[in-house]
Amino acid sequence: MPSSSTPTIAVIVPTFNERGNPGPLVEQVTAALGNARFRIEFADDSTDGTTCEIRELARGNPTVCLNHSLTRRGLARAVAEVLDSVSEDIVVVMDGDLQHPPHIVPTLIDALTAGADIAVASRYTPGGRELGLSGPWRRVVSRESSRISQFLLPAARRTSDPGSGFFAFRRRILDGTVLQPVGFKLLLEVLVRTDSGRVVDVPYTFDRRIRASSKASPMEGLRYLRHLLRLCAS
Repeated sequence: MPSSSTPTIAVIVPTFNERGNPGPLVEQVTAALGNARFRIEFADDSTDGTTCEIRELARGNPTVCLNHSLTRRGLARAVAEVLDSVSEDIVVVMDGDLQHPPHIVPTLIDALTAGADIAVASRYTPGGRELGLSGPWRRVVSRESSRISQFLLPAARRTSDPGSGFFAFRRRILDGTVLQPVGFKLLLEVLVRTDSGRVVDVPYTFDRRIRASSKASPMEGLRYLRHLLRLCAS
């Protein structure tokens, strides 16, 4: 049994039409965290039956929670809304498509318990790999997007992968902070708007997608640029 001093963990998973993925994700996160005190909260905007899958999981598993919206919030905004009600010591944010391997979650948490305020699962630190982007063009766009954010935002230079959607942080660094994300990139918000201390990169392999389809699009690219401009002006 975990002791009372063991940190509590909220794993927040934004989902939009990820049918077939919630069950395996819950199983793998549960196996990775073992006896830790945790819950998995799905920030869900789905329209394809994913919501029903999550509700069914929640009926039989008290660690699974659902925050569903009938309006499309966007992945980062959905997570930000859930964060308003989170009281756990540590927050982990990861995608629901299994491209973020759950077995990395304990390593992120270990980095926080060792003294970091933010631990970023990075594709671009030594040991990291990127298998999940389809084609060289997508990989170039991903890397250049990170470089642009690092050029424009000093806070983004604290990690090799400021565009990562897979990261963990101490909940207390959000105290007094209002997050205003646009599109996908919540980590940029956390880096820029919080008074956080040490940031640690943890290498991981961004895996290939098994089910569902990519949410990336030209419109998301425009939202990303809009987000960068907003953060530059903040």
